[in-house]
Amino acid sequence: MITGSFLALALFLGYAVAVGLSMAATFGISAASPSFLAKDFRIRRRYKFVQDAVWLVCTTAGGYVAALIIGQTRPWLGAIGLIAALVGVLWVNAWEMRQRGIEHQIAMSLATALGVTAGFLIRLR
Repeated sequence: MITGSFLALALFLGYAVAVGLSMAATFGISAASPSFLAKDFRIRRRYKFVQDAVWLVCTTAGGYVAALIIGQTRPWLGAIGLIAALVGVLWVNAWEMRQRGIEHQIAMSLATALGVTAGFLIRLR
């Protein structure tokens, strides 16, 4: 039986892995090629698509880590919780939403759901 502490730990670590990997990728890309990232203080369109793809990979890793902790007992409770936490923070951060644009916010929300689900499916397979 899944306990609240395992669920909380799974959500925390899944969130930390997804966001940590995303930050590491963002910092790596910006250090390697600042001109790819932005022009005239605006994020480039092609970088936004790369960021969407990177986010999909990061949420898959986060979902996998959360599934490792939760185990076989009610794994979808953890998946839904992690998706809700990641998408919630994504939409609350108004500055990033203005920079990214609504279409990429929606794409990243879908990538979150797909990535976390994929991470759980990979682990539970």
